[in-house]
Amino acid sequence: MSTGLSNGVSKLQPGMVLLLCLIFLMALTLIGLSAASDTILQNKLASNLQEAERAKQSALLTLSSAEQWLLALDGAPPENCTAPCDGLHLYVAGDLPVRPESENFSWWLEHGHEAGINPLTGERFATISRDSVNLPVWIIEVVKTTPPMAEGNPDLQIWYRILARGSGWTDGAVSVMESTVVRSWPAVEDTEPPDPDAQLSCSRQGLPAKCGRYAWRELR
Repeated sequence: MSTGLSNGVSKLQPGMVLLLCLIFLMALTLIGLSAASDTILQNKLASNLQEAERAKQSALLTLSSAEQWLLALDGAPPENCTAPCDGLHLYVAGDLPVRPESENFSWWLEHGHEAGINPLTGERFATISRDSVNLPVWIIEVVKTTPPMAEGNPDLQIWYRILARGSGWTDGAVSVMESTVVRSWPAVEDTEPPDPDAQLSCSRQGLPAKCGRYAWRELR
């Protein structure tokens, strides 16, 4: 009697071993697929972060380039000009949309200027980004004007708002930065004729004037 039971159990063992092996292999397969899925997801997240950082750096460089160009101008302040403009597109407060960071690249290119190119002469003075899907672009508008002697400053002071757009290698990686730049300009009588040896009003010592970047923030 006992011999018959032993023979029955021994006949069932190969089938049980095969079933257990199949279950074990299935579990390993599921673990491998899960690990591969996590790796793919992590690679995508890392790639997206890298693209976002590339777009941010492009926008920051564009913003800094536009600020330096504005602060380096001499002579009389540029006049407001929207479209069509042969040179600088300089807007006044209220002309631009409430959320320019939501506008597409075509709108930016139409209303702004490519970074690293002097909008008044068309000459390139810097290369901002070579590895982006779209050109880096900046837009400028006049926010506030303080006439000479209004606050103890003998020069004209103008607050500018500069918007800079940068992108990565894909259309989805876009960053938009905004800064407020304060710039002093010599009074009209001081610019006719201009003195090539005189310091820019922005860099004069002892004047009660703000100059340079006053504030900045990331819009997108």
